[in-house]
Formats: sequence, structure tokens, C-alpha cells
Amino acid sequence: MSFTDDVVKEAWKRAGAKCECTRKTHDHNDDRCNKELFWSNRGRENEDQWEAHHIVSEEAGGMNTVSNCEILCWKCHKETL
Repeated sequence: MSFTDDVVKEAWKRAGAKCECTRKTHDHNDDRCNKELFWSNRGRENEDQWEAHHIVSEEAGGMNTVSNCEILCWKCHKETL
């Protein structure tokens, strides 16, 4: 099961329309990626796109909640898979 639209919208607001990735292995200049994102670009495999990602996978018991949802630019999302 994936995130509901309401969960993604809340996570999007929290993220401030920027990538939330903080993974040390992704070589961000700051502690967070912060790439600016646009709502209309969700779910496409391209540099300017983004996706909602489970912090803890569903297989590992992660829930489809705002606290388990992070907004990632496509580059960070792809590197996380």
C-alpha cells in the first residue's frame, strides 16, 4: 500500500517543497539536499522530479504515515533504492 494523497500533502508542506534527504552517502553540501521541487513533477524519472519515500519500508513494519514519509528529489530517491 502506498501513501494517501493527504499524507503526501502533509509531508510536502513539512518539507517546504525541498528534498528532505540527509543521507551522508549522498554527498550533500549541507546536512540536507534541499533541492527545490515542484508539486506537478511528482513520480517522473527525471532530474527535476521527486517522489514520496518510506523512511522505514513497509516490509520492515513501516507505516503509511506522515512521520514515515520523506520527500526526495529523484536523484536521492534513486540512490536510496
